[in-house]
Amino acid sequence: MDAISKRVSYDIGCMKSLRKLPDKVAIRFMDMMTRYMSDPTANGLNLETVEGAKDNSIKSLRVDQGYRAIAFEVGRDIMFVHVNEHDKAYRWATRRRVKLDPGTNRIRVVEELDATAVEAEAPAPSEPRLFAEIADKRLRALGVPDEEFPAIRTITTIEALEVAEEDFDPLTYQVLYALAAGYSDQEVYALTGVAEEPQTAPETAGEDVSFDQLIETEESRQTIFIPESEAELRRVFEEGLEGWRVFLHPEQRKLAYRDYNGPAMVRGGAGTGKTVVAMHRAKHLADQIKDDPGQAGQRILVTTFTTSLAQDIEANLRTLCPEHLDARPPRIEVTNLDRWVSQFLKRKSFAREVAFFGEARDRLDKTWKEVFDDHAMPEGLSEPFVKAEWAQIVQAKGLTDKRAYLKASRAGRGTPLDRRKRAALWEMFADYRARMISDGLAEPDDAYREAVEILSAEAPSLPYNSVVVDEAQDMGEQAFRLIRAIIPENIAGDRNSLFIVGDAHQRIYGRRASMSSCGIEVRGRSRRLRLNYRTTQEIRAWAVSILEGVSVDDLDEGTDTLKGYVSLLHGAAPDLVRCASEAEELTGLADWIQALPANQIRRSDVGVLCARRTDVKRVEEALRAAGIETVVLRSGAEDRSVPGVRVTTMHRAKGLEFFAVAIPFLSDTAFPPQGALNAAVDAADREDIVILYRSLLHVAATRAKKALRVSWSNTATKLIFP
Repeated sequence: MDAISKRVSYDIGCMKSLRKLPDKVAIRFMDMMTRYMSDPTANGLNLETVEGAKDNSIKSLRVDQGYRAIAFEVGRDIMFVHVNEHDKAYRWATRRRVKLDPGTNRIRVVEELDATAVEAEAPAPSEPRLFAEIADKRLRALGVPDEEFPAIRTITTIEALEVAEEDFDPLTYQVLYALAAGYSDQEVYALTGVAEEPQTAPETAGEDVSFDQLIETEESRQTIFIPESEAELRRVFEEGLEGWRVFLHPEQRKLAYRDYNGPAMVRGGAGTGKTVVAMHRAKHLADQIKDDPGQAGQRILVTTFTTSLAQDIEANLRTLCPEHLDARPPRIEVTNLDRWVSQFLKRKSFAREVAFFGEARDRLDKTWKEVFDDHAMPEGLSEPFVKAEWAQIVQAKGLTDKRAYLKASRAGRGTPLDRRKRAALWEMFADYRARMISDGLAEPDDAYREAVEILSAEAPSLPYNSVVVDEAQDMGEQAFRLIRAIIPENIAGDRNSLFIVGDAHQRIYGRRASMSSCGIEVRGRSRRLRLNYRTTQEIRAWAVSILEGVSVDDLDEGTDTLKGYVSLLHGAAPDLVRCASEAEELTGLADWIQALPANQIRRSDVGVLCARRTDVKRVEEALRAAGIETVVLRSGAEDRSVPGVRVTTMHRAKGLEFFAVAIPFLSDTAFPPQGALNAAVDAADREDIVILYRSLLHVAATRAKKALRVSWSNTATKLIFP
């Protein structure tokens, strides 16, 4: 066997079976596979025929005395599909075969059972069958292979379907679950990516296409992993395979791995995989740099709003494609936008200190106090209102003279201002700006504008081929103008220039902007993801209900919607718990965590999300007093290998996911926090604050994959029960 001519791949079923085995077996298999990639002919790595198998291409490989790996050997390809104890592995193998399915454009591993034998072991005929009313023709048209019909016809409940998940091909299971949930055929086609054309002559479907051709399709790559190197293979096994790191839904892969003739935008609800697509997009673009010697030294900039999110993305990219981050110079650079502009201006010897936070921000507060002491406040206005007007109108829109401010639209600001009041306010704004400059300070928006001016004046000299933006809903107008300036429109015809993902339903920082007004035109290159891969339908529906009646923009000049946003997974409804006191809430929280099945849920996969930092401390102390190990998440990338329940703020949890999530302290006096509501400058501002907290609760709830506990003391917040 020629090692160079063989291509080794792994079906997702192999990864799933491996996770259930003892660690020593998994380690042994990993070592064998890395050797197998180097030399499939090495001693002890011989594939053997499985006696009695229905498919003569199915083979076995000895892992150790008690365990066997199962693979399909077809031409130059070897695809590993299962690992188990000796007898169980052989029993599994004798019933499976590889199916080349051009109707769905995939390679599928299907179980071929005798209909008579299956029915003999099935529940009594009197029991209703879950799919009794769905004809074979309809199943076939949706992409279900005939071989799986006998097993399908015996299923009585959704619970029985869930138990039998690994008995079915992944696409079949997805179709069956969608049908059981009541989805129409058109919705099933959209969710699975199967073409809306009935499959014909299934018994001859594989005759006109080869394994070698189908394994390269986007649909097959959804469930089949082809490592490009031993290092990549070992990394996947050692890190613990997360589906998104390797396997993408065809719709996601099409968005990440293609060329665009200008800026592109991907929208979608929480859990639809936008960040996953963004990371794969960065990998795809960096791969092109790697393969083109003429692009040596170039890189892809991946940016987002907060430091924590940038660190999480970098950690995940280091798992997905470390070769691009470790290259010198790196082919992918990850940073939040504030940090990028700060470092850029430092290199350009910008004379002022940017007041992102800390002591510099305190000095600006002192400057405002001096301005208010020296100017008469216009009738009916307040200091918080003036600061908000400065931030949301003057700075957000980049207004630098009185005339521009007098003409500027103030849509959404609530309290009206006549020309006289605007003129008086401008005198205060001009004084504040002059004092700020005199004191050597700059606000972030000033820094962004300064960076744009520098970039516009200089010949393009930045080493970036493209910018990938995550969580775009939290970016403001000046941020979008800076992103556009980093990759000017006239560079290389704007091809593959900007790739932006976001969802205004998850806006938790209050910034709004129209991309087109900032020179970023995505019309015609905008797509929406609708399938939630993370959260059960029950949790998703509850989280969406929090936003009922809220109008949401599309990050441009239109409106967005969650219509068609669905989950295929089902589970328990969120646990809504009323308590007599906050002390009772904390006791109940500890009891709930201790009741979670330890053999199914690691403590590091449990998150407790709070609205305030002070609540994080209270939860930490209560859980530790109950003997529950905790990890408080602050800044920095999150490491799930460290044991302990994660306790953090709702804001910090953005971008993370947990098997189980608890959200405490949602009483009407605590959420939204009274301090936030008291800071409202008028009724319109108060409503905006309430909407932000609706979005924050929506984001927190959608971090949960399978279990969600929501609690409050006395009366619940009106955001839950209006």
